[in-house]
Amino acid sequence: MTASGYGMFCPLAMACEIVEPRWTLIILNEMRGGASRFNEIRRAVPGISPTLLSRRLKEMEALGLIERLEDHAKGTVDYVRTGLSEELDPVIDLLGDWAYRHVKPEVAMENLKPDYLMWNLHKDVVQSNLPNRRTVVRFNFPECEKDEATWWMVSRPGVSVELCMIDPKFDVDLYVESDLQALGSAWMQYSDLQTEIANDRIYMTGDPLLMRTIDSWLFKDG
Repeated sequence: MTASGYGMFCPLAMACEIVEPRWTLIILNEMRGGASRFNEIRRAVPGISPTLLSRRLKEMEALGLIERLEDHAKGTVDYVRTGLSEELDPVIDLLGDWAYRHVKPEVAMENLKPDYLMWNLHKDVVQSNLPNRRTVVRFNFPECEKDEATWWMVSRPGVSVELCMIDPKFDVDLYVESDLQALGSAWMQYSDLQTEIANDRIYMTGDPLLMRTIDSWLFKDG
């Protein structure tokens, strides 16, 4: 507990002192999704600075929410959730569901950033529904700044989908040109992917099979 907490003998107040510091629940949620390395967490939570992330991870470790695992042989550090934080999963789910029901889509989409969307999108790709070969999909958001407008997803058998901001120099199988909010809205299920395509807010060219089956591989819930 922190000295600047609520100072109340109340279970809810004591819980808030642990989970309320900014980014705490967001970090835990992304760790639940598989992010364990510092840079992975930072990419999954693009709004946080490296300095603040480092400080918050240390605080979360001190509170027993996460554990820091260092592999000296490999020179790697992983952060994993403890049983204490895993007990918060239903709370996180309920908060997310509550926000989905009550926050207006236009408000939720207002702060959408391409790095956040693409990081989450690449985790949702259903590789089993992609061809059993290297598959490269190039996404471009014309309205975004040049350094964050174009992204590549690379899927290869036996390897997790890779997300690239720099051209990997592979032949591209599918080009996706999209309004950022159109793709974000479809991913969040505020709208339908095929409706956005029909309304020319998402345009595709390339492999006919990938275009025809995009609903089956782009989103887990597609």
